[in-house]
Amino acid sequence: MNAKLEVQKRFPMVSVVIAAYNEEERLDKCIHSILQQTYQNFEIVIINDGSTDGTVEVINKYIDNFKEKVVSVNKKNGGQASARNCGIDISKGKYIMFLDADDYIDQNYLLTLVSVAEKHMCDVVCSGQHKVKEDGEIIDSIIYKSYDGKCLMRRFNISGKIYLTSYIKENHIVFPIGKTYEDNSFNLQAFFLTEKSYFLDYAGYYQVVHEGSTTSKVIKTADLPLTEWDNCIEKILRHRDERLDRQLFEFTVLSLFTYLLFVRIRKREYLSNTDKKSNVENATVIAQSFQKIANKYFPYARRNKYTRFFEYNELLLSQKLGVWVFSWMCYFGKLENFTKIFYRLVK
Repeated sequence: MNAKLEVQKRFPMVSVVIAAYNEEERLDKCIHSILQQTYQNFEIVIINDGSTDGTVEVINKYIDNFKEKVVSVNKKNGGQASARNCGIDISKGKYIMFLDADDYIDQNYLLTLVSVAEKHMCDVVCSGQHKVKEDGEIIDSIIYKSYDGKCLMRRFNISGKIYLTSYIKENHIVFPIGKTYEDNSFNLQAFFLTEKSYFLDYAGYYQVVHEGSTTSKVIKTADLPLTEWDNCIEKILRHRDERLDRQLFEFTVLSLFTYLLFVRIRKREYLSNTDKKSNVENATVIAQSFQKIANKYFPYARRNKYTRFFEYNELLLSQKLGVWVFSWMCYFGKLENFTKIFYRLVK
């Protein structure tokens, strides 16, 4: 323990940003998991996004008891993205991380990620996560297969990541307001506007899956940040130019589109499925947008080296196959038709 305390004296403050909207039942566990960290040089930045339940009372309790640790802002309801952006603006830490108000972290989470960020002078440190039920039962785990901090796989949610605050602010990386899956465009930029990222085969973030959480909701076309994704792709290609592994970037973007179109829009992950007819209608409209973006920026994606079945074994075969099929359908202008057939055949 003395060694850990000595390490913390040399390490900087971390801002843990929590966007909270009507989370009085789960917020206690979330905040408690931060307060119990072995690494104690942090501030908890809680943005109350216009809650109408007892969320404010929960926050005030921690402000009263931990004035030196907890900072809070009450704002008019504007959605999770606007709350997180507010948190970025007022954060004082050298590093920033985001924790959803219904999630929690293990006690060595901050120490693990900050240690790596400082040792390797990272802009982004990425670790895995566990998806859990409300009773704590683990129903899925995402673990990166990293080699000396390098990894081909990318996951675009905020779970398991820590960022250099100055890097985020200087590159104007923000969450698109009023959209679902706003963390995808945020992390698309965070990953590919820098070469200073590090991946860990460690998972200390627990994402709670329940009715009302983002992963439980049916995706509607208007909710997706399609324009923002287009802008992010253009921004990354312009700024990174020859320094960018363009094929990995291409493969990663199309992996996201493939996952959303053929998995996430089709079903509610980890929960029962509803309103499948609506899902098909959404999917065909979204397929048109995805095809337009893919053909605009990645016209030769069908030749992407990362889709080779017998190479790059850290990537899933299903992921490679999905991107390969997706790319050819876009090339022939048949993604919408293929999507209709796929939804009809796969339940």
